[in-house]
Amino acid sequence: MKVRRLSFLTLVGLSLSLLLVVCGSAPEETIEPEPLAPAEATAESEPISPAEGGASEGEDDVLAEIVVSRTPEPTATPGLAAEEVAEFAYETGLAQISFLGLSGDDWINLGISILLVLGSYALGTWLTRGLLRQVIRRRSPKFGDVLLKAIGPSLRWLIVILALHIATARLAFVGAELKTFLDNVYFVLGVVISLLILWRLIDLAHEWYHKELAQEGRADELDPVLLLLTRLSHILLAIVGASILLSHFGIDISALLAALGIAGLALSLAAQDTLSDAISGFIILADRPYRVGDRIEIQGEGTWGDVVDIGLRTTRVRTRDNRMVIVPNSIIGSNQVINYTYPDPRYRIQTHLGIGYGTDIATARRIISETVRQVEGVLPDKAGDVLYYEMGDSAMIFRVRWWVESYEDTRCVIDRVNTALQEVLDAAGIEMPYPTHVSNLQVGSETVDRLSLAFRGESPDIPQT
Repeated sequence: MKVRRLSFLTLVGLSLSLLLVVCGSAPEETIEPEPLAPAEATAESEPISPAEGGASEGEDDVLAEIVVSRTPEPTATPGLAAEEVAEFAYETGLAQISFLGLSGDDWINLGISILLVLGSYALGTWLTRGLLRQVIRRRSPKFGDVLLKAIGPSLRWLIVILALHIATARLAFVGAELKTFLDNVYFVLGVVISLLILWRLIDLAHEWYHKELAQEGRADELDPVLLLLTRLSHILLAIVGASILLSHFGIDISALLAALGIAGLALSLAAQDTLSDAISGFIILADRPYRVGDRIEIQGEGTWGDVVDIGLRTTRVRTRDNRMVIVPNSIIGSNQVINYTYPDPRYRIQTHLGIGYGTDIATARRIISETVRQVEGVLPDKAGDVLYYEMGDSAMIFRVRWWVESYEDTRCVIDRVNTALQEVLDAAGIEMPYPTHVSNLQVGSETVDRLSLAFRGESPDIPQT
């Protein structure tokens, strides 16, 4: 590690010094153009005909509207440190010394810039391995180590790039074109490193949240959502980075952004149903009204069965007759859903029982309650009840309720309870009457006499017609 650090420091120092010494030079003397003869001036001042240069001028105008040329960086104004260096070089006589085209004070300023870059690397190392590590470890030791390992080197390089920009800007002997070129290089490197840091933070957040979901047992369920959010974040980050770079180099991106907006609007209108299903799927996965394996009922659609899979667009439900129903998530989101499994698979069942009037209510209630508790599948420790619910037309209506271990046993337990109640009440002589109706028929005395004769076996005299 020490060898690598020393190599890096040496490489940075040599690269900066060689680049500035080779490329940087004193400003060249301005050469005044010689005056032209009248004939030559007239010839050069003649306008170009449209056939010769009209097309190229039009293309240049269109290109100029898209790409705006950047103004070169002006030569730096000597600051306080540069003035002190110039005064020191003048007093010591170094200002009269020239080497490789640079004066003594230029070499001193170059050395200060190199030391500034090297110091920035040391500062970045101290920040990432010292101060930030201690601060983050106080909050979360494990997460802090992973975070610094992911973004620490890139953060240190970002500090070095900033120091390189400052160190180059303070050198007065570097020409404007060279400073503009170096400024572009530093800007591109800074943007790329910043995007790399954000990219790694997104990946780190994905990994951390995936581990949290794995501990809760929801990793497989929410992995599609996590992957979608991560990819969308990467795409958005790339678009923002490209926009920043293009704007820095004077490229007008307003037309591109407008085109992307129109394309996005057209896509959203064309895929409106799909987007609605995806949004509803995301809400279902986040809110968790049901999970894989739950038995649900979608009331508006009449679908009832076990959830097999929850996707971003559809939910698959297997019915009791082994049919797979694929329901769009938007339909589920707009209907009421009954979950028979969550939060507890235990289920309460009720039925209504008619007991004849005149039966002792307390005795009937006791017999019904004891019988239901002894039926197989009924939870004896879960309180049920027998309530005198209604006075019917021909019977006293009792509402009987009990609990079962799972909703899957509902129909079987109902069959066993009804059978047991029928047998016990019949054995106890308790009547369960059917609805009865009384009809009154009014007839004349002559008809009554004829009917009585008919019942006695005598033939009534029927008048001949």
